[in-house]
Amino acid sequence: SKESKQWVLDNRKCDAPGSWYCPGHYPPALEKVLEEKRDFAQYEDFNRKDLDKNSQKQYAEQYFEGLNNKAGQRDFEDDEDPSAESKPAGKIRKLDPHEIDMLNEDWEDSPETTMMWEIISKGMIREFKSAIEEVPELIHIRSSDGRGPMWWAYEYKRPKMVQIMKRLGVSDERTDANGIRPIDIAQ
Repeated sequence: SKESKQWVLDNRKCDAPGSWYCPGHYPPALEKVLEEKRDFAQYEDFNRKDLDKNSQKQYAEQYFEGLNNKAGQRDFEDDEDPSAESKPAGKIRKLDPHEIDMLNEDWEDSPETTMMWEIISKGMIREFKSAIEEVPELIHIRSSDGRGPMWWAYEYKRPKMVQIMKRLGVSDERTDANGIRPIDIAQ
């Protein structure tokens, strides 16, 4: 949103005045989502002291199960929340059409587009719902290629996410920079 972008600009912290090195900070609206994040660590790093043999064995089993899965991916949506389909998206504020059109005009790569791509590509349905309950504008954002959450949900075959977004007014008929609609990806 414009407020989030302005917050980022107002809260830049550079290592020295006029410096090119200014690490980014996320706006307060994303705090809840980011609290649930887990920093990347190479799981196979055997120098890590925080992993026991049992968790390493479980990881290996899940890894090989994923390799053997004919679809090439686990259905994280079902694993994460078996009752997800029955939970309505009722707590999520639906934006008015004018607001949706304004959001769809702004195409840029941002921390928000990256976050949404990651949530959708990994099938993290709980995090998806939590993020859009907190910031409903997130399902309407677009990256620099004109794609956004609806394209990614079709691309990664996330029908529950598609269903939620459609109920909240996200169109699968808009086009990206190459004239491709989200619905085209499903075919």
